[in-house]
Amino acid sequence: MKKGRLSSVLCGVYVVCSMLYLYVPLLVLIVMGFNHSKYNSLPFEFSLRWYEALAENRALIQSCVNSLYLAAVTGVACAVLATMMLLGNPYLPRRLKNLAEFLMNMPLSIPWLVLGLSLLLMLRSVDMSKNLPFLLLGHIVVSFPYSALVLRSRMQSMDPALEEASASLGATAMTTFRRVTLPVIAPAVVAGGFLSFMISFGNFAISYFLIPVGMTTLPIEVNTSIKFGFTPEINAISTIVVGITVLCLALAGTILGSGIKSLFGGRK
Repeated sequence: MKKGRLSSVLCGVYVVCSMLYLYVPLLVLIVMGFNHSKYNSLPFEFSLRWYEALAENRALIQSCVNSLYLAAVTGVACAVLATMMLLGNPYLPRRLKNLAEFLMNMPLSIPWLVLGLSLLLMLRSVDMSKNLPFLLLGHIVVSFPYSALVLRSRMQSMDPALEEASASLGATAMTTFRRVTLPVIAPAVVAGGFLSFMISFGNFAISYFLIPVGMTTLPIEVNTSIKFGFTPEINAISTIVVGITVLCLALAGTILGSGIKSLFGGRK
C-alpha cells in the first residue's frame, strides 16, 4: 500500500510539474501581451497598445488570414476524406485495408521537417514551382491522420445493429447513411475537422518548404519577426492564437461530448 501511495504521489508530482512547464510560459506570454513595456520589463502596467499596434501591422494580419484560410480548407478536406475512407474501409480487401492503415499512420511517424523537405524535392524533380494547391496538399497529408483517428474511435463504438436494422426495414445504402450513420458520426467528423484545423494552423515545417513566393503564414511571419527583432506585437497575436486554439478545443469537446450523450441517452 505504501509503495502504491508513493508511486501515485510521484506520478501526480510529475504531472503537475509537466503542466507547469508547458503552460506557465504561455501564461507569461499572454500577460506580457498586456504589458505597456516594450521589453517585457516589470513592474507590470496594463495597456492595450500592442493590440493597437497589431491592428496596424498588415504583414502579421495578412499572414494570420492566410493561415486561417489554409487551416479551414484543410479541416474541411480532412473531415470529408476521413469519413469517406473509414466508411469504405470495411469493404476493402485485407491487403488494401492494411495498406490504407499504413498510409494513414505514416505521417504520424515521419518528422514534418523530413516530410516537408521530401515534398519540396519531389516538386523540384518534376520541374514544378511552389504553389498554393501543393501547399494545401501538404497540410492535408500531415493533418489527415488526426481527423481519421478521432472518427475511427467513434465508429468503433457505433452499434452495427443500427445500420442492419435500417437495411432490414428497406432503406437504401444512401438513406441509411443520411438518416442513421451520419447523425451518429457527425460529432466526431466535426471534432476531427477542428483538430486538423489546429494542426494546420500552427504548422511551420510544411509551410516553410512549400509556401509560394510572396505568400506567408503566421508561424513563418512570427519566425521572421523574431529574427529581425522581437516586438510585443508577437505576444498579442500569440494570445489571440491561444484563444482560438482553446475555443476550437472547447467546441470540439462540446460537440463530441454532446454527441456521445445523445447517442447513449436514448438507451437509458
